[in-house]
Amino acid sequence: MTTKERDDSEHLNRGPSSGSGKKEKEVKAAKDRYRRSGSGSSGDKRKGLRIFVGTVNLSQAIPDEESLAAFLPHRGKVAYVLNSDVKSSAVVDGVSKRDFNKVDKHGKIEVIVLGFQECLPNPVSTGLSSAFGDLFNKNKIASADVRASNSSTAELDDMINSHIGEDYTLMMERLHSDMLMHVYVRKDLASSSSITDTHVQSAGVRGSKGFSIASTLNVDGTKLSFICMQLKDKVAVPMKASAITAAKKANLDQKNATAEEFLNVAGNPSVSSHHVFVFGDLNYLISPPSNTRGVKNTKEEEQYIARNMLNTKQWSAISACDELVTAMKKNDAFSAFTTPFCKFHPTYKVHRAAGIKYDYTNMPSYTDRILWRSNQEGRRKVEAIVYEPIPQFSCSDHKPMRGLFFLPNNRKLHFDEDNEPQSIIITFTRLKAKKLRPKEDVMHSDINPYLQLVCGAKCVKLSQSSKNRTETQTTTDRPTWPTTSFRYKVDLTSSKRNGDEIERALLHIKCMNEGIRSTSEIGTAVLDLAYIISKSVSQKEWDQKEAETYFYSGGRQTGKLYYNIKVRWGD
Repeated sequence: MTTKERDDSEHLNRGPSSGSGKKEKEVKAAKDRYRRSGSGSSGDKRKGLRIFVGTVNLSQAIPDEESLAAFLPHRGKVAYVLNSDVKSSAVVDGVSKRDFNKVDKHGKIEVIVLGFQECLPNPVSTGLSSAFGDLFNKNKIASADVRASNSSTAELDDMINSHIGEDYTLMMERLHSDMLMHVYVRKDLASSSSITDTHVQSAGVRGSKGFSIASTLNVDGTKLSFICMQLKDKVAVPMKASAITAAKKANLDQKNATAEEFLNVAGNPSVSSHHVFVFGDLNYLISPPSNTRGVKNTKEEEQYIARNMLNTKQWSAISACDELVTAMKKNDAFSAFTTPFCKFHPTYKVHRAAGIKYDYTNMPSYTDRILWRSNQEGRRKVEAIVYEPIPQFSCSDHKPMRGLFFLPNNRKLHFDEDNEPQSIIITFTRLKAKKLRPKEDVMHSDINPYLQLVCGAKCVKLSQSSKNRTETQTTTDRPTWPTTSFRYKVDLTSSKRNGDEIERALLHIKCMNEGIRSTSEIGTAVLDLAYIISKSVSQKEWDQKEAETYFYSGGRQTGKLYYNIKVRWGD
């Protein structure tokens, strides 16, 4: 804190003398300066994980040192991302100055995750001759741990590590086709962190529809899943105006379907983890509406519209034409996730130079994105602080996207060990579902749903008098189970022996579709056990009627669940 700020703080604490309007104005100005400075005692700062997520499509080119320096947090320093030079367009909507200043800007970021798409140069198309090109042409590995499979990738690794610095442990490094993903944890957290799952996927023939790498990082019991994706267009857009609309719709439908496929990877991290990030070149485009005549715009008209909207910074109008925003609103893809409003220039397609200059042969679009989801919304959720492109990145026809996110520490549940009972009984009754939406190939008459409750926590046991599933309802997307109940016992003595198990436990209510030949999952609703218990602390009984939540599958809503819940302390 500077001398000026310290004086301001002391003046703020003394308060104004009575009857002095001038003095009041001076105190108000001091308060404003103090808030803007972000200064204050360390006790003012919120405790939690600061998570950096960055993604860039390298367009088959090797990044130069200057570009990487602009993109990556130098030595992991928080101040590199959060400082007085941050543009207002980079601060996420809804983040107040108070929220911004409450995030500790000192020290180093706890978790750094990076995704690179098209990171293997093609010497023929780019004129480059490199180790990456040799790897691409000679080995064509589908998936591998990078250094273990081929030392040729060491060049990019060394460049990244030199910028990240020595205070980080590389927890996971994965190469899948021409997509690369890194997960770093600050060294002081490495002993309590581990990678529990890593999966790679290709969609279409030889990845013609896209690639993904999904990895789950466990940090002191909190499961963070990171899914790097590249979604691709498969249908060539024809020149004839009459066929353009159909071709674009086919491409959009394919991207939505591929995203759902990638999000349903083994373990289904979008519902099994506490918090999930999706990032990469998702390839969703800006698609302006038809002209006033109701006719689809020609390419020249689209270019004119794009130039006009960008020159006048019509961010809301651009967002209304964003395929990803539309898909999320229509529940076609990623409706379970959140992504910030883009109040900056699109990241694609640009000239390979510093600054932003568009190649208008393609509609400028926000193809590079970061989305997230929290399954602990009631108590602890991911907060986006900064979300921004990097115009200084010069070696690609994409500009990178990066975000800094804050995940507050768990709010501990405090039990009175002398007076509290040794167990809690949680009962779910009056269960019903509405608007069930299974996979598209299932007819309405083929929906035969039942519910199943699952919890992996050792301290949560099904009561002997209760079943873990309902009866099957036939041919309905609005089933009800008025007489069925789920009754679970939470053993508090067991939770004390197992540390923070209750703090981390998630309850999953699965909606299943019982078919003639097989059973499939319609979706999963996620409930935070600690949040349920926290609502009932200091009460012998607590209940809530007509509680509601959504079923999710493949990152989109697949129905709505309604239930009554009662929590009783003691057997």
